[in-house]
Amino acid sequence: MTATDGKPSRFSGPWIAQTVGFLLATVPFTLYFALCESSYWQASVGKRVAKIQVRNRSDERLSFQRALIRNAIKFVPWEFGHTMAQHAFYSDNNAFPIWLWGPALISMIGPLWWAMSIFTSGDAPYDRWTDVKVERSNEAPDR
Repeated sequence: MTATDGKPSRFSGPWIAQTVGFLLATVPFTLYFALCESSYWQASVGKRVAKIQVRNRSDERLSFQRALIRNAIKFVPWEFGHTMAQHAFYSDNNAFPIWLWGPALISMIGPLWWAMSIFTSGDAPYDRWTDVKVERSNEAPDR
């Protein structure tokens, strides 16, 4: 925004913009959380501050693969939200394409379902699917 005086150029279309956003936002965030949660600390910076750790059900550190799968699933609604936003942005006031209602619903219902799951069972679905637990810890993690 600073380099373009607040008027950045548009990508040639919504799928190019989607790809750039995926590569510059979704992939780095997913990798950040996977690397942090599979590290010695078993937590991202925010989780460390809150003294929360991510472990497998056997109380062991997550493998990078399991942490990556967990976080990839977690960011699915976010990516569908990006898809909807990119296509809406490029629609130029045309009718909202009917097929975008699918990504729109996933981007809104997914997090609501996950929040309800956390409040009712204590676990997010992606934690159950990857056999992971997230809990407070006052002790340092095992190496």
